[in-house]
Amino acid sequence: MKHKFNIYQTLKHLINEQTESESTPSDASNDETEKDGENSVFSPAEKRFLGTFDNAGASHIGIIYSLSDIGIREFIARSGKQYNCTPEILLSLLRDKFIKIVPYGGWGRDSNYTIELQISLDDIKGYGEESKKTLAAAAGGGAGGGGMDMSTPPPPPPTESPGPENAGILRYGTILSESAKFAKQILLEKKISNTLSSIHLEKSRMLKELPKEYLKDLNSVITHISKRSFSSAEKKKLIADILDNLSVNLKLTPKQIFDSYEMHKKQKKLDQVLNKK
Repeated sequence: MKHKFNIYQTLKHLINEQTESESTPSDASNDETEKDGENSVFSPAEKRFLGTFDNAGASHIGIIYSLSDIGIREFIARSGKQYNCTPEILLSLLRDKFIKIVPYGGWGRDSNYTIELQISLDDIKGYGEESKKTLAAAAGGGAGGGGMDMSTPPPPPPTESPGPENAGILRYGTILSESAKFAKQILLEKKISNTLSSIHLEKSRMLKELPKEYLKDLNSVITHISKRSFSSAEKKKLIADILDNLSVNLKLTPKQIFDSYEMHKKQKKLDQVLNKK
């Protein structure tokens, strides 16, 4: 998945932020992340998270509105306690390929995503009991926690707005406030994406991996340069100047620059765009 790197980086940042905020980590928290016995594949914390699949009797849980840094953070803030889900657990299970983040409505059909279990439900049978105990404790002895639908099955998406799924675990007003803040940032991110008119990302080799803000700046530079008329000699000098600066800042050798030109020449990634013009 092309967004895998961004997801991993976001989860690592969240783990580092949590570590920095904990002045004296307890021994109990370390025990939570250790494997539960010599023959166990999962830690107690991972079992509680996987128990949400067991409780739901489904291979999909949760809705992630965006795979950007903001979208992953919003999902953790909105649904972390409901699914016994932390950045550390997500990162561990994603790396070990026990779970996967997939489009909610199927590839090419939806812009939302969900967490998909990559092993059989039989392999985690019974894990849901511990997950229920954790939710009951978080809800104050189980009040408001029973009867909660933990599953988020694949399509079709619900047509009605979901109710307060986290009632009894988090104050719903707080969740709405946080979700609104993140949603605003996601919309801003999508707006930036729609303004990258001078950059073709669909066939790019590395550009699509860069943060949207960097691409916005690059788009602005290219847009302004393209508005000015240059002679053939001026264009050559301009490209030479750009290469000079790239070679200094990226520490490129002449061979690397030549190899990049050969890659551009032979692969012809944007020939269709050039032909249209």
